[in-house]
Amino acid sequence: MPEVKTIVSPESVSDDDILAIITHTSAVISLETGASTESTEPALNIACIHLSAATVLERMKYTGELAKQVKLGSEQQSNDVDTDIQIHRKKAASYINRYKHRAFSIPYGRSGVKTVNSEE
Repeated sequence: MPEVKTIVSPESVSDDDILAIITHTSAVISLETGASTESTEPALNIACIHLSAATVLERMKYTGELAKQVKLGSEQQSNDVDTDIQIHRKKAASYINRYKHRAFSIPYGRSGVKTVNSEE
């Protein structure tokens, strides 16, 4: 959970909610990759952090904590939450793909005439 809170600092999302989000995203990644939810694979752990961060940002957006524009007195601030959410989703997908392609390599070998150990 500290890793997710390092990326996003929600006030409207409790620690219990973040833990539930992490558990859910871990299960989603497990279904997509076939890996255990208890996996210690770094690529999957980082993917879980980014997917959880995207989900927390969505929750913050819907609760109004991260509105598109915030006006305080004469100051105005714009938030591009949707872009941040997409960035974290793309990073998660990238780490998932990295795991999938590394975990399921196809063995390579040659056989036939004029190869190693050939009788001819």
